[in-house]
Amino acid sequence: MNNFLKEFCSNKKVNKSNQIILINLLNIKNESLILLLFKILLILSFLLNHIEREYYIYEMINKHNKIKTNSSSLKIFIMTHKDFDNHRYNPIYNIVADNKQQLKKKYNLNIFYAKEGKLFNMSRSYGEMSKLYFIYQLYKIGSISSDYIGLSHYRRYFDFGDNIPYLGHIFEKYEVILNKPTKMKINIRKHYCKFHICKNFDEILDIIKEIKPDYYKTALKTAKEKHIFLGNLFIMKKKDFFNYCKFVYDILFEFDLRHNFTNDKDVFDYTKKYFNDSIQYHFQSRLDGYLAERISNIFFRKYFNKIKFYKIEIE
Repeated sequence: MNNFLKEFCSNKKVNKSNQIILINLLNIKNESLILLLFKILLILSFLLNHIEREYYIYEMINKHNKIKTNSSSLKIFIMTHKDFDNHRYNPIYNIVADNKQQLKKKYNLNIFYAKEGKLFNMSRSYGEMSKLYFIYQLYKIGSISSDYIGLSHYRRYFDFGDNIPYLGHIFEKYEVILNKPTKMKINIRKHYCKFHICKNFDEILDIIKEIKPDYYKTALKTAKEKHIFLGNLFIMKKKDFFNYCKFVYDILFEFDLRHNFTNDKDVFDYTKKYFNDSIQYHFQSRLDGYLAERISNIFFRKYFNKIKFYKIEIE
């Protein structure tokens, strides 16, 4: 009996305060018949109450998790190009890298390698958007399936606190989950022109006017906004995800076509013409990724009802 109880007390899953109570009971020295019977009854009562309580808690947690979200209904893809400290172990998270050489650590999550496809040779210019395109293609052919799709980075996550949100409840009221926007002192176009190649922003506006005319008015308005959603972070329904990807990639592919960009070297050589500093033109070679952030803002503001944005802090 004592051996069993000692093993029970050493179990890490048992509440610490309950362990202390049991240990104190076990340390009673007087083994008179009355005290011994009392001790046994007390221990049995404690064990029964503990088991009942633990079972109740387990059932409540299990029920709560089933209500909140099903791992098959949501997939959030963590885009990375190198090893990172991962603190997310929920199966909704999936890692996407370019190749196996980028990841040396072991991760207890599904890993996808975007080692082929249209944007494989432009992973530098597109950043996380090259990997997202790979995932988009997998969804289109049915290799991956989920009702909700999210994008995060190896160093930027939605801050859900201790729990994954009850998505069904959120999407009853809201249309999309986004990170909280950054407020800038100048508008989106001026900000882009200050830090990047200004004419590229205007070229994107021209392309939208030509191939996505319904979005042109919103594009002009968005250019004057001072709040911007950075990072291309989101969680949305699959149908909306498909429409988002088609919108963003149609515009970026047309932009690349007009500049004859077919690989990262093409983009790198292009940015060198505008920046003398080697650090700066290397930084600017993430050209399509920076443009994608601005295009995403245009899509979000037009496609979704603005009051239907559910905004979450990012870590």
